[in-house]
Amino acid sequence: MNNSYNVIFLINNQAKIVIPLQDPVEWLGPIYQENIVLLSNNHKVSLSKKTIYHDMLDLVELLNQSLNNKLRLDQSINQDIGYLVHEYHIDETKVTQYTFPSGVISWVGYKYKLWEAHEDNLCLMSWIYNKPDGSIIFEVTPFYPYMYCEPEEEPNYIPYEEWIKTYKPYLIAMLSKEKALQWLEQAQHIIRIIEENEAKWQAEKK
Repeated sequence: MNNSYNVIFLINNQAKIVIPLQDPVEWLGPIYQENIVLLSNNHKVSLSKKTIYHDMLDLVELLNQSLNNKLRLDQSINQDIGYLVHEYHIDETKVTQYTFPSGVISWVGYKYKLWEAHEDNLCLMSWIYNKPDGSIIFEVTPFYPYMYCEPEEEPNYIPYEEWIKTYKPYLIAMLSKEKALQWLEQAQHIIRIIEENEAKWQAEKK
């Protein structure tokens, strides 16, 4: 993780998000993929494995909303968001539905979802939302890894009813407005580079 090309989003003294780039950020294009990881208390876990471009677009969208205090949790989210996402997947009728701008109808909690990643038997979801006082929260929660598989296919299978008893968030951190703005600036900078590179490369093909 000491790569000189790393992009770092600092959370606090114990945790940070790292994009371990193999090339300088100035070389990035729209289909460049890299594993975004969370380093926390000397542990490394995956947060997303999509393209850097789309991950940064998602981050910018939620940061902009949270900086304007537009991501207060829906009143139906009266327990930890990572716990309630399981309720949605177990029984959609138990949770509040929401119609997204795309027309998709899903659980209202997905308004606050940033990223997700599945690696071995660990699945993590990341969220950004506002507390009632407007403060910004970045949360990472585990997701039951055997939700959509057959028990006999998984040697480490644990029944959901047992797994959920030990559920707890992986990380909950408050982001100051200054730190959120710093994250926003970093993400926007990466997006600008990618879009400028794409425009230049397309022009060179003509």
